[in-house]
Amino acid sequence: MKNEIYLTSFSLLEPDENFYFYAPHWLNAWEAHLYNQALKSTSASGWAFKRFGTDKEIYAREMIRKPRYIDYIESMEQAADVALQQMTPRDRMLLLKSRAAFIYIDAWGESSVFENITSALHTSTIDTLPKNILKKFSIKNVTCKIRGENFSLIQAMRLAQDYLHWKVFDFVVICGAYRAIPVLVFSDEDISGIKGSVRAKQKNGVQLSVERTGCFIFSLRESALRVSCGSYIAHDNVDYIQREMAKDLSEGDLLTFSGRKENITRITPRTCIDVIDLKDIYGSSGCLTPALSWEYLLNKTVPSKKMRTILADKFGGYSYFDTLFSSGG
Repeated sequence: MKNEIYLTSFSLLEPDENFYFYAPHWLNAWEAHLYNQALKSTSASGWAFKRFGTDKEIYAREMIRKPRYIDYIESMEQAADVALQQMTPRDRMLLLKSRAAFIYIDAWGESSVFENITSALHTSTIDTLPKNILKKFSIKNVTCKIRGENFSLIQAMRLAQDYLHWKVFDFVVICGAYRAIPVLVFSDEDISGIKGSVRAKQKNGVQLSVERTGCFIFSLRESALRVSCGSYIAHDNVDYIQREMAKDLSEGDLLTFSGRKENITRITPRTCIDVIDLKDIYGSSGCLTPALSWEYLLNKTVPSKKMRTILADKFGGYSYFDTLFSSGG
């Protein structure tokens, strides 16, 4: 694969809490309006959330709207710890002593205004960079934040690809977090021109939004997972898009996707390739949903040798990345 990089280590964490159904209320009229619009856009019958910091002693409607944010911040640090500990001692020492860049991704940008925050430090952690994580990785070089909505992860991976192949850095650490703030989740789904055209993504007609945090460490040191990012395709010709999405795929390969199902089925190659909807299995986690394809690949009884993960936006555009699995890595 062209410009491939290795996923040296990664971790994804989610809350231990249960799912809680969202119920609209007249005290939050705009949020309730967006909820109804989002249901029309997705043809869903309801919405359930799994969030960090929910407290069962609090009234359920407020519990999923204003959970404790500190649990969310702590989960970011735990994800970084897990990714570090999964590395071999030698690779871990190399990472801490080598040239490393840090990229922080999220879906919403400056979202601390939606939290009950009284600490300036915690505000900067959510809105800019989690500085405690920088210390864990001994980052002294480049740091940046990418707010690319659902495409944040693949944009960060492309940047990591360039950094590593230009020999600017030896490791690139990408940390990400998805906060399922109801009003933002609903507004993201409320896109004009597509309402009512989608079947419910879940078998019970309920959309699932799951908060997750993740840490991904990339390098050019050989490991089990090799990753290569494809280009963004914005084209009205369905035949052209189908050719691009099926390029270099063969029978037995795996195709996973994140995005509106009707946007994927129109361009899915009609071959013997297994097609997996990540949201159907794991729920939606915004910019971190594509990373769930690695979880799926590694948890298969017999992992596929090649997997393509497609991200579809809501306007007919597509992006993708390929992952090659080697059990001897």
